Amino acid sequence: MSIIKTITVDGFYTEEYACNTADVVLSLQYSPSEFGEEIENFNMIPESADELFSTVLNRKVTVIEDSSGVFRIPKLFIHFEGFDSVNEWLFVVALQESTFNLFEHKGGSKTALDNYKHNYQNLFEWNLTVNYQLQPGQGVFFRPWLFHSFNNGLIQTFRLREQ
Repeated sequence: MSIIKTITVDGFYTEEYACNTADVVLSLQYSPSEFGEEIENFNMIPESADELFSTVLNRKVTVIEDSSGVFRIPKLFIHFEGFDSVNEWLFVVALQESTFNLFEHKGGSKTALDNYKHNYQNLFEWNLTVNYQLQPGQGVFFRPWLFHSFNNGLIQTFRLREQ
């Protein structure tokens, strides 16, 4: 069975909209979170998000509202994000220039589905397999069970569940 693991998207937001949004939300209060710093209890989800994401992915998805539309200043480290099903997606849109990386563990784990008990702080145990330089307004869909990192820049995250 083939599985799509990543999809990049140009122009999810215009560059101007992404930069203006970054200027506004960077002035708000951020708190430490598991994957960086986030604005607590503040989710901004576009109208008709389910239809928008379903169209891009060419499959029916639902936005998980309590964990979507989150603004994050990422912490640089390799990780995967929790998931309840292999059919979940994350969508991250860059509001500032950011780099998205995918990794595989040198011990053979390509994803957290293979094994997830690794030293995530030791970069020498990991092979970089994908490197996307995201400009403001560009985004990437990926599976939460992929080992990944974002290195800098404000991002907005969305969690999606396939129907």
